Amino acid sequence: MILKNFIKNYFKHFCVLILFCFISLLYFSPVLQGKKILQNDIVQYSGMAKQQSDFREKTDSETYWTNGAFSGMPTYQLGAKYPHNYIKKLDL
Repeated sequence: MILKNFIKNYFKHFCVLILFCFISLLYFSPVLQGKKILQNDIVQYSGMAKQQSDFREKTDSETYWTNGAFSGMPTYQLGAKYPHNYIKKLDL
């Protein structure tokens, strides 16, 4: 009797839960297949910072100007490393 009442009371909830799981799996199936959204800003950043990265690898020093974007621009927005940036060391 208790089991019948339990099934009667919670069967709808169980069905909705299964339906929700099925819809979630269906909605996120591209992600589960390993597909990713192309993040254009990351692609553009990689292209803009390539000159800076190549210079850093070649000379083991920093350049604070790049010609890779906007006919030249400072590299502080592209992740330039400054020698006396003590605030960055505090930023954990």
